[in-house]
Amino acid sequence: PQQPILTMPFGPHKNSHTPLLSGKGVESWSSDEVAYYLQSKEKIANYGAVFRTHGIDGSVAHRLTDKDLESMGIKMIGDRHRILEALEDLKSAKEQNDREKVVWVGQEELYWSWFDWCRRTWFGLCREDREGYTLRFNYLDIQRPKYNRCCGSFKCCFGHSYSIDTIDLCNVDDVDIYGVSPPFFLECFCCANSREYVQINTRNHETHHREDMKILKLRKGIGMEAKRKIQNQVEVMQTMERGTTCGGNSSVRH
Repeated sequence: PQQPILTMPFGPHKNSHTPLLSGKGVESWSSDEVAYYLQSKEKIANYGAVFRTHGIDGSVAHRLTDKDLESMGIKMIGDRHRILEALEDLKSAKEQNDREKVVWVGQEELYWSWFDWCRRTWFGLCREDREGYTLRFNYLDIQRPKYNRCCGSFKCCFGHSYSIDTIDLCNVDDVDIYGVSPPFFLECFCCANSREYVQINTRNHETHHREDMKILKLRKGIGMEAKRKIQNQVEVMQTMERGTTCGGNSSVRH
């Protein structure tokens, strides 16, 4: 017998029974929400209760295979195809959420000490914008200030803009770090802090030649943390890329 279809509002949408894929993170959906999502699909609506019975929530729904669906008692090959297609949308939504997830945020270390800040900004009257660094799941954004200049190289105190340089972590060849000591005078008399420069080298994987080098200028201690997080994400992305290249999609068993 056909399972009863329950309804549950999830906010404004063309189908009020469908959770918004761009809203609440798919991986945090309950088994009820996954069931309601399936019930919004015309030809597989009656399988929502099956998913609820087996406790399939958002943390596992996107990992289900055809063999899993068969084990759950879904015998019709066409329906398994349709369910896998619907679950692929959940997987895409999860991957989108992962890509947008912020792993680390940092700012350029511009000044060696408070005295250096006073000297270079005229006691804060002429500000200098810092580079901003945002590490996400599969890329690193570097926001670089573009200063308004006049009379050659003179830096104005207004009219600044910025550009964003995006580094695809799959193209990162290696991540290095080196320490930089402050000028002798500032270190001796102004309690200046050391810096750590994180050097990111990228490579063109088609030509196997190095393409570019980016440097993140950070306070001592923060640089090491940034290097570790960037290196972790690089390893994750490159492992995933190798798996995508070598692996294949599961086919529906007949």
